[in-house]
Amino acid sequence: MTCTKPTSDLLGRRLLLMGLGVTALSACSSRVQIPLETRVATDDDPLSRFRLFADDGPDEWLKHLHPPQSSSGSSDGPNVLALSGGGEDGAFGAGALVGWSARGDRPDFDLVTGISTGALIAPFAFMGQDYDEVLTRVFTQSDASDIMRMRPFQAVFSDALYDTSPLAVLIEENTPPSFLRAIAQKHKAGNSLLVVTSELDSARASVWDMGAIAAAGQYDLFRSIMRASAALPGLFPPVNLRYSVNDKTYAETHVDGGVHMQFLAVPNFAFTTPDQKLQGGHIYVLINNTLNPAPETVRRSALSISQQALTTTGRANALLQVNATQLYARERGLRFSVTSIDPSSGIVYDPSDRFSSTYMNALYQHGAERAQNGALWTNA
Repeated sequence: MTCTKPTSDLLGRRLLLMGLGVTALSACSSRVQIPLETRVATDDDPLSRFRLFADDGPDEWLKHLHPPQSSSGSSDGPNVLALSGGGEDGAFGAGALVGWSARGDRPDFDLVTGISTGALIAPFAFMGQDYDEVLTRVFTQSDASDIMRMRPFQAVFSDALYDTSPLAVLIEENTPPSFLRAIAQKHKAGNSLLVVTSELDSARASVWDMGAIAAAGQYDLFRSIMRASAALPGLFPPVNLRYSVNDKTYAETHVDGGVHMQFLAVPNFAFTTPDQKLQGGHIYVLINNTLNPAPETVRRSALSISQQALTTTGRANALLQVNATQLYARERGLRFSVTSIDPSSGIVYDPSDRFSSTYMNALYQHGAERAQNGALWTNA
């Protein structure tokens, strides 16, 4: 891409708005039946039309971000929604969005980003309030059987404890071609939808331009990236993305984007880039977790202790990201709002009952009620 203006000028307008020679592009489960090659990290990325890497500089980001053309970004600056990971806690985010719609002051978003369970919410949040019914159905009428199947005899020797074939079906049922065409149209109008996955072999975070993927008609890739971003390592199997270039077939193995970050609101390079003159804007960060949990008794077993340690690490990283994003917004005159699950909600999580319908319904109602009552966001 050739820029006709200095990079810093373009960044000032685009920073927070947030010819492929491929003969075949598909996605599959972790089992691959044909010989595959792994692309060397220094090679040109044949998927650059559809993605960049989180550690890329401004030039690459500018290829996937464009000035807003929606009415929401015309006067007060762009509206950015960043949706975090959190497994079944995504029910909180779904309820929050639906309750926000019911309150009547939910904006349209110029940029929506999603990671893990946030990646499952993001396409519907991106398309607006007309798709609240889908969020409600997915997060209140689904349970573990709609997400995963136990591998009782294969778990020790396979790549995950559970098979997520049911999740793949759930994603496909709720992202029909008509929906993906609508995403493509919104992308062409100047809005951006980004989803993050973690590539297992290169240990890099891929940021996927989902609107561009939908516009190219790569519907299987779109759905597989949603599934990959929610592939909790060890619990859910990784997703292999396959593509052919110059008579060679390559494979990339992707897992949960939460391995690298809890949410994406500001590109990494922006924290160290000289100050830009941004024209307003509002960053909303929706954390599908509790940032400041109440104390709880942890069983003295290896599994319970390791699970609590991983949960604590994720929460600590999310809080660090929230603080950094808040400081970034304050220094550049942007509005910033964050929300997370209230630790005093009284909703009890049972780690032995993953994706419990009862638990998800309670979280959904918690998010919806707080949004309707105007108590969802903490502003800074």
